[in-house]
Amino acid sequence: MLDTGSAGVIFATDQIMTIGLMYEPEDTVHRIRGVGGTEFVFTKRVDNLAVGELQVNDFQIEIGMMDYGFNIDGIIGMDFLVQVGATIDLSRLEIYSASK
Repeated sequence: MLDTGSAGVIFATDQIMTIGLMYEPEDTVHRIRGVGGTEFVFTKRVDNLAVGELQVNDFQIEIGMMDYGFNIDGIIGMDFLVQVGATIDLSRLEIYSASK
């Protein structure tokens, strides 16, 4: 889900485990707050994160249960969108680089 109201990127623990990312003792754990309440997450640095052609390298993500009452694998937040210079075209329902 693309969420301009979210400060950061978060992925569901179940989904992240399928690609081999797991909690390790050196990972930072903290509590985040949102419209759905609070939850504990841990942070990881990933080599690359891409949404279509938009991508960043060496990027920090949060990983949590994401038990919000509906099925969701992850949220792409403002930290990613700003870093890639994303333009969101709501009339076409497209996202692309501002330099395009």
